[in-house]
Amino acid sequence: MERKSETETQRLDARAKGHTEATKVCDVTWARASQAYKEAKKQVDEVYKEAKKIAVDKQAKEEADKAHKEALEQAKKLREAITAEAFVVFRTSYDKADADYLETQTKSREAIEDADEIYKEAKKQADEIYKEAKKQADEIYKEAKKRAVDKQAKKEADEAYKKAKKQAEQVRDEATRKLR
Repeated sequence: MERKSETETQRLDARAKGHTEATKVCDVTWARASQAYKEAKKQVDEVYKEAKKIAVDKQAKEEADKAHKEALEQAKKLREAITAEAFVVFRTSYDKADADYLETQTKSREAIEDADEIYKEAKKQADEIYKEAKKQADEIYKEAKKRAVDKQAKKEADEAYKKAKKQAEQVRDEATRKLR
């Protein structure tokens, strides 16, 4: 299973937080819209009952029915408008959280790619320095071998060569470790 970096975890947490906040705002708005509709309907129903009691003829009762129906339609339209606006706010907030996440992710990838390029270039330079140091050690070794007259001098040249090669490797490895 792939382990997420701390930065990736933070980006995902920020994204989830944005989504959660958007959802909360939307839920609260929808609840308020529903409550406003219920209150309006309750008031409309009370007015309608009173109008029905007061109405004496058929035409007045029909007018009360018509007014009641229209008032309910207006309350529904108001609820739908509030709900639609809440959804727009929710969608905008949700999309912003996604956009922020993607922007952060893109910047992070670019930074990682830049760091990789810098690492590759530095490693290349360390390898070149190592090759040059090894080449010089080889040349010195060959020259020392030519000049060595006895077994002891040749042995010392071998030891010096091994030591120089090992030191060049250590310098290269240390430089590479520091890059990581």
